[in-house]
Amino acid sequence: MQQTAEYCGIKVNEKGLCVCPFHQDRRPSLKIYPNGKGFYCFSCGAGGDQVNFVARYHDVSNYEAAKELAAAFGILLKEPVTYREKREAINRQRRRREIAVFVREAKIYLTVYRGLLCEAIRARDEHFWEGLGSLTYVEYLLECLEICPEDVYEDKKVVSKIGAVKGRIAGWYCPAEADGAVPG
Repeated sequence: MQQTAEYCGIKVNEKGLCVCPFHQDRRPSLKIYPNGKGFYCFSCGAGGDQVNFVARYHDVSNYEAAKELAAAFGILLKEPVTYREKREAINRQRRRREIAVFVREAKIYLTVYRGLLCEAIRARDEHFWEGLGSLTYVEYLLECLEICPEDVYEDKKVVSKIGAVKGRIAGWYCPAEADGAVPG
């Protein structure tokens, strides 16, 4: 990210701050985060990644900005040309969207379930043993969703367990009868 800012002629200080080019800035208010994690201006709220930065700076589309950065840093871009390459690119994009939706929903369910388990342990209620037995695994799954979401999405056993967590949350306060009926 710092290389991108410097490519645009913006001087970044040792703290990762620089004068924001997106508004009338007198003091450095734009933070350049290390390891390519993007930028954020604490004054105007502008933020994003390297492509967003160049697109805003040069007032071009993200596509044009990506092409400019690739040329500037010597990165070869191979655009899909044949029907097959275009279809494969569309499939990869669809898969990324599916994984993103799965991860977002799984994080919600697991976070809610973790809260229920922690409360059960604190309250020492009828879910106490479930809390003790499941809390570590739920925290492990949340960590895996951060580190390797594609692997979690591929593991059908894990996907099934996350689906069971969804059902478990629903049944937490409204347990089913022995015959499977929900009391009403």
